[in-house]
Amino acid sequence: MRLGLIGPADADPAALQMAAKLLISSLEVDWAIYLGVDAAINAFIAGQPSRSGDPIVGHRIADVAANGSTDDIRRVLRVLRGAQYLQRLRVVPRPPARSIEMIDDRIILVIHAKADIAEEDVINSNLVVYGDAKEQSFKRFGSRCFFSPGPLQLGRIGMLEEVPEEGGVLLKALSLDGTTLWSEPIQGRAAKVMVTP
Repeated sequence: MRLGLIGPADADPAALQMAAKLLISSLEVDWAIYLGVDAAINAFIAGQPSRSGDPIVGHRIADVAANGSTDDIRRVLRVLRGAQYLQRLRVVPRPPARSIEMIDDRIILVIHAKADIAEEDVINSNLVVYGDAKEQSFKRFGSRCFFSPGPLQLGRIGMLEEVPEEGGVLLKALSLDGTTLWSEPIQGRAAKVMVTP
């Protein structure tokens, strides 16, 4: 399981597209979560071709398979790639709402604004991911971690990756060319030990 984390793009849907393409097409994440509540996501979605599940697109694919030219095939492939972005891209809920993700036994709280994190959120999560930081940030407090990829204009994104052979989950900070800048293990829930007399 892989989960991508994209910070706010502000008014730059092209940067959002670049980050989504890297995470979805190159790194093959299961989901990419956009942590912004700005207009970039709407501009990004509006710029994508129609979804591949639409009957018109399905008919066009069948027609191109039978009679299409090379240019027709390229156009249909662009439609399918656009649909792939939309199907694998999630958007953080508007504040003060939050979402919960799970990788292995790690509970990840995803929220836009750090100020909306409540005490019970911290108690029940292994990792809190938020979107409104001014720069990339990672802090560990005991077994709990807080992470923000920072604004997308800084050229960094995050990725959570399950690594079964190492028995854990890694949080990675990546540049927009896919280079891993650093990685940190995210601890799971420790088994509780009962002592009986």
